[in-house]
Amino acid sequence: MSPTPPPAAPTPSASQGFSWPLAMLLAGCGLILSLLVSVYWQAASSREALDDLQARSRHEDLLDAVYLPLLEAESSVRGYLLNHNPVYLGPYQESAQQARKALGALRSDLADQPAFRQRLLRLTDLVERKRAVLEEALVHGTRPEVHSASGGPGKQAMEEIRVLVGELRDDLASAHDRRVLDSFASFSRSRMMNIALCVAALGLLLVLFVSMRKQERMRRQLDEILQREKAELESEVAQRTAELSALASYLTNTREAEQARLARELHDELGALLTAAKLDTGWIARKLPPEVKAPLQDRFDRLQDTLNQGIAIKRRVVTDLRPPLLGELGLVDALNTYLDNNAGDLQIETELPADLPELRAPVALALFRIAQEALNNVHKHAHAHKVTLSLSIDGDDVVLRIEDDGRGFDASTRKFGSHGLAGMRHRVQMFAGRFTLRSAAGRGTVVEARVPTRAALAA
Repeated sequence: MSPTPPPAAPTPSASQGFSWPLAMLLAGCGLILSLLVSVYWQAASSREALDDLQARSRHEDLLDAVYLPLLEAESSVRGYLLNHNPVYLGPYQESAQQARKALGALRSDLADQPAFRQRLLRLTDLVERKRAVLEEALVHGTRPEVHSASGGPGKQAMEEIRVLVGELRDDLASAHDRRVLDSFASFSRSRMMNIALCVAALGLLLVLFVSMRKQERMRRQLDEILQREKAELESEVAQRTAELSALASYLTNTREAEQARLARELHDELGALLTAAKLDTGWIARKLPPEVKAPLQDRFDRLQDTLNQGIAIKRRVVTDLRPPLLGELGLVDALNTYLDNNAGDLQIETELPADLPELRAPVALALFRIAQEALNNVHKHAHAHKVTLSLSIDGDDVVLRIEDDGRGFDASTRKFGSHGLAGMRHRVQMFAGRFTLRSAAGRGTVVEARVPTRAALAA
């Protein structure tokens, strides 16, 4: 028995790339367009029916305006012939004008309908013939053979006018009724189409609602997944950040402790050795006989200078490693001493309060290191002429601010870490403070460190 072949892999079809929301949108647009067209047709059918009804009423009124004035004219002529009173001729003249005007309106309205055009011309001829008979009766009213205005040809013309007006009325009514029925039929078709389109629109809305609910459910699930992944990522980032911060704090504290140890050993060990050597050199120089000392005096002097330079170098190194005035006199005096010894060619202005509350030793050391690093950066990179250093308490913060008038740089593109800026920032963040750097090319640099007083002030 041969093995069953594996099912063929599904081939991509056009339906796989079909967008249901787009399809429903297009279908909705088509339904709306169709509904608008159907509503327009329905409104047009209603309008046509109304126009036909109005036209029927107008045409009937116009036919009456042709026939009735002729009757009034005939009565006026008869009254005049009987009484010879010119007052009776007023209605006759007005009725003639009304009949002409009504005929003109009918010919204008029915000019595009050949079935009525010939009969309207016939009606016009009959009206004119009737008017001619009436005119003749008025002219020959005194002749004995003319007994009434309605006799002879006049009566025959009037009868033909009555018959023709009746036919026109019936035919016009039939034509208008047919158009009204057609309009009603079109209205009914449009109404049925509107109902069908409304049902289709409701169906589309239902499908769209179900699709939107499905998409909303999928969106919520996706949001939950993203939120969960975001929370996990934030937790991991926070954990790594805390680890790095703890490591950086450990390294900073370890470095400060190591520097303090080196400073203490240099001060205690090397300082003692150099001082002892200087004392021994002086004692030897005093004890030697003059005749022995004279040839060696230059060497003794050089040795004394060398020992003094060694002691000065030791003192400077110890001060750089751990400023002794910081623990003995406080941050303000330590800053003043450091600035005096390291001003160089800079013009340094200080705003240091004499009554600054006592700071915790780690905070004082951190602020001193920030000032030290900032001044080193000014010497190396800023090419500044003037530096302003201030220390103050601003609200709930202890604020250290260093500003120079150097060439500055673009702070938005400057990478932290290459010039000690990252170290300054971390020293401030160790005490929940804020480090701010503002600089622009040609506009100098401002370094500001803010440490909350609750973390900075000694208890």
